[in-house]
Amino acid sequence: MKLSPLSYTRILATLLCFIGLVNCATNETKESTKNIPVSWSTGFTMPAILASSDISLNGVSDLPMLISAPWYADINVRQTKVGETVFSSCADYFDKSEPSTRTIRDNEMNAYLEFKIMCEATRLLINANNSKESFLPGTILNDGVPKVWPKEIALQISTEELRKIQHNPKLKTWADVTPIIKIETQSETKSIYFHDGGYQEVEILGNGDVNNDGVEDVFIVVRDHVEGGNYFNMRLFALSINDKGNWKLIKNY
Repeated sequence: MKLSPLSYTRILATLLCFIGLVNCATNETKESTKNIPVSWSTGFTMPAILASSDISLNGVSDLPMLISAPWYADINVRQTKVGETVFSSCADYFDKSEPSTRTIRDNEMNAYLEFKIMCEATRLLINANNSKESFLPGTILNDGVPKVWPKEIALQISTEELRKIQHNPKLKTWADVTPIIKIETQSETKSIYFHDGGYQEVEILGNGDVNNDGVEDVFIVVRDHVEGGNYFNMRLFALSINDKGNWKLIKNY
């Protein structure tokens, strides 16, 4: 049977449409099975603060070894679940610490904060899942993050100040609380943000999906400093960004 030119055109259009649908379905399948692994960066210092340097991290499956591994120093602490005791590993910290736990010697508090935050970071990485998609920018620690990151990132040196910030609806971002006057970029994963009276070292610790929504989150560690004093604090945050570029806080420690 001889087909008219119009029939040929329709058949060709149908074939092209079919091919296009197949390609779309193939691409959609690839996107749905995209697998972005959990990873860590320079901010994850847990391996460096252990007593032994023999532990090798080749993947997420190696992270649990860090929980029981001895720290480079024992820390004498008080206000724990068992009173005064000694912490020498993350296992001790997880088993016996309280939010009010402090070091017996004041000069050991900074070291304790490092151990504490890195233990929490290790557990965060262990519990994180691989991601299916990511909206993180190529350069995360850019000049604009203080204006878009949540206000919890801002320096807060007292419980009363924290309460006021949390209950002030006009304060939404980090820069709303502490306007940044200078930024010093150390590397792709670390920057220092200066404001009146102090500065904050911000370093990327790792990535993964911690709230099971399939979207890649970023984990950052923040070291707070006050100029002209001995105040120091260290905090851990898990942040997420959606396809519209909006940031939100998922967890903080």
